Amino acid sequence: MGRLLRLIINSGGLFTFAILELVCLYLIVNHNDGQRAIWIETKTVYGSYLTQKVNEKLAFLDVARENEVLRRENAALLARIPGSEYDTTVDTTSVVDSAFQQRFTYLASRIVNKSPYSPYNTLIIDRGSNLQVERGQGVVTDGGLLGIISEVTPRHARVISILHVDTRISAGLDNNAFGTLRWDGKDPRRVTITDMPDYVPVAPNDTVYTTGYSNVFPSGLPIGIVESSEPLPGTGSQDLTVVLLNDPLTASNGYVVRDLFKEELERLNLVR
Repeated sequence: MGRLLRLIINSGGLFTFAILELVCLYLIVNHNDGQRAIWIETKTVYGSYLTQKVNEKLAFLDVARENEVLRRENAALLARIPGSEYDTTVDTTSVVDSAFQQRFTYLASRIVNKSPYSPYNTLIIDRGSNLQVERGQGVVTDGGLLGIISEVTPRHARVISILHVDTRISAGLDNNAFGTLRWDGKDPRRVTITDMPDYVPVAPNDTVYTTGYSNVFPSGLPIGIVESSEPLPGTGSQDLTVVLLNDPLTASNGYVVRDLFKEELERLNLVR
């Protein structure tokens, strides 16, 4: 209070001048028809402009809130696809249990940073260990795969993109034949599936899906479309060129995939 009084005393002339200016403005507007008309027109023009700008800002905030709601709803819907559930059906002579147990869950996230385009593309998402994000978890987008988490901090995680020459993902066709998906570091629209048996019939436009064998992604997520196949003589296998359904380089959002059975399956893999 003392500082306020000192400020008023020290700046008394300025406050007096401002008050007199406001009084003069009031008297001019209210006792002069011409000035009153100018004031009303000016207030209408600038008032409408300010109202418009405020409404635009509020509309932007509404859109941001709606986008966040939609992302959460998408995560919930992804968790309900058939590949995200574990069939607990028990069929005996006397008991039938048709319930499904949740296996995969999805956490909505935003991409907050990306590496420059190279054969070793990575990105950063705004979800970390405080939300149970861990190394080795997959990340998907609305239209396909994004990558695999390699490093985690409490609030962020680093993702190795599927457009990274070291990424390996199990992928196959709807006839249960499968191979290894990898990128050669050249065309960002195309990846290659290696180790596919050469006796398996493959046709252009066949859809490629995740197999679920890597415990990173659920089975049945579409990845891309077969463009061509090339048998490798003497190896018993063929390579498939696959056109991706999504563009990982332009993605702005993703969903972290958590396998609730991961620890159990990893323990089994350690058994010799």
